[in-house]
Amino acid sequence: MSDVFKNPPPAFSNDYVFDIIKKHFDISPSLTPLVSDRDQNFKITEGEKSHIFKIANSAESRSVLEMQNSALSYISKKDDSIEIPQPVKTIDGHDILSIESTNTKYHARLLTYVDGVFLKDVKPTNGTTFSVGKFLGYLDKGLVGFDHRAAKREFIWDVSQVSLLESNLTKDDFDLITFFINSFKHDISSLMNDFPKTIIHNDGNDHNILVDSWNRVKGIIDFGDMIHSFRVIEPSVAMAYIAIEDNNFELIASLIKGYHSIVPLSMDELKAAIYFMCLRMCVSITMSAKRKILFPENKYISISEENARKFLIKMREQDIQNMSHELVGYVRS
Repeated sequence: MSDVFKNPPPAFSNDYVFDIIKKHFDISPSLTPLVSDRDQNFKITEGEKSHIFKIANSAESRSVLEMQNSALSYISKKDDSIEIPQPVKTIDGHDILSIESTNTKYHARLLTYVDGVFLKDVKPTNGTTFSVGKFLGYLDKGLVGFDHRAAKREFIWDVSQVSLLESNLTKDDFDLITFFINSFKHDISSLMNDFPKTIIHNDGNDHNILVDSWNRVKGIIDFGDMIHSFRVIEPSVAMAYIAIEDNNFELIASLIKGYHSIVPLSMDELKAAIYFMCLRMCVSITMSAKRKILFPENKYISISEENARKFLIKMREQDIQNMSHELVGYVRS
């Protein structure tokens, strides 16, 4: 498990953060702490303007943050209809700020605030999930041509890196997760050599996707899990978080159909989506089980754990191979 998942998140006081923002951005904000997996985040408001101030985990490399900032700017220049955060420079012209506490160095960024309702707070329909898929397709089209050295990293949240998942298995879920790993290896591994790779957002969960008043997707936040990996993983991740809340085949099928309408996927990629969806939930419960021991006070770490486990137990009773073929038929109909 990477150090970024073992290190405690930053714990700066509101007063300290206020002084940093005042000094480096000439903003006198009101601060609202936000939940985070491994960083420390604040919504800052001054008058009618809002921003997000993100203090990265001390183990996070500056290169990963530079990649995120570069990607955000790159996407917006190609397609300004996609609502995503944008880096804000300090009064000295920097978009990454270095701060220290007790001899530990942290990197921090100020980003524009993307308004909207989180997908987790609406009841999705086929139309909503189709919209999610289309949005992710446009997002990935916006990333075409973007490259950064930090995207090619060892990262357990890249579900194609199955060996990392295997090395982090816990005793309690060993048999359950091994079932899905073995199914993936048997049915999909041999197909993957032909799967296109690209840089993807890799975290289209319902806490990151924002919808408008008509439940159409308008934006996405949190680019911290960006990775160079198989493009089909992008919709597969989003499918996973829809499936654990509402195990409805048409909802997840509509999502990948929406993605396919913008970024056409091969038949083999479509077959693989169900398997990647399940592997995402395997990573989720594995990381939750390990990290809640390290940080028992951070309830956000295990927010999806129990639902993910229940979902996988149900999926183990299904014919996954047959389901993947049904998905292909639905998307291509």
